[in-house]
Amino acid sequence: MLIQAGLLAVSIVNVNSPNYLELLQFILSSHLILATCSALILPYLLASHTEYILSGLANTDMLSKLLNRRGFFTTSKEALSNPENLNKNVSIILLDIDFFKHVNDQFGHDAGDQAIKWISQHIKKQFINVGISARIGGEEFAILLPNSSLSEAKNNAEQLRIKISTSPFYYQGQHISLSVSAGVSNALNGSKTIKELLAYADKRLYLAKKQAEIK
Repeated sequence: MLIQAGLLAVSIVNVNSPNYLELLQFILSSHLILATCSALILPYLLASHTEYILSGLANTDMLSKLLNRRGFFTTSKEALSNPENLNKNVSIILLDIDFFKHVNDQFGHDAGDQAIKWISQHIKKQFINVGISARIGGEEFAILLPNSSLSEAKNNAEQLRIKISTSPFYYQGQHISLSVSAGVSNALNGSKTIKELLAYADKRLYLAKKQAEIK
């Protein structure tokens, strides 16, 4: 646009004008600068954009569209290092789909995949603004709440559990009952690692799964 305007200006300026050569030199110099900047900056922008896309893909679980295990640890560490979250309680909710093998065996693996997507949508809807959600295993999900007490995290987990168990899930017109069990851990930010919080939540999840099997 700048070059076109400059060329238009040249066309209406008399070639015998004393400013003609200066104007022409300015236009040519501007063109050279713009061409050079484009040649230098455009590859950098494309590379940065490509790196951003690849980073997102590397940290995302393609089935659930939640973070994967790697993305969960990376994003959680960044969140917990935020000064706003220092000296505050952090909670982790660990979820597991009950009797998921039975779903796969009876209805097929595609039904299992659709169940994972369906539950992921419930997780995303409830925690999109307050937590970091991920699918960290086959039918296992983790949610990190950077500023949450143990009671708040337990209430959140229970709300999600009830929502999933009372909402109808259909696969090819057939109703499939789904439910989840949850384990919750909590600690002062910095006093436990994310792995330690996950390990404790996993112990609580194990107990919850045992209770679900008894029922």
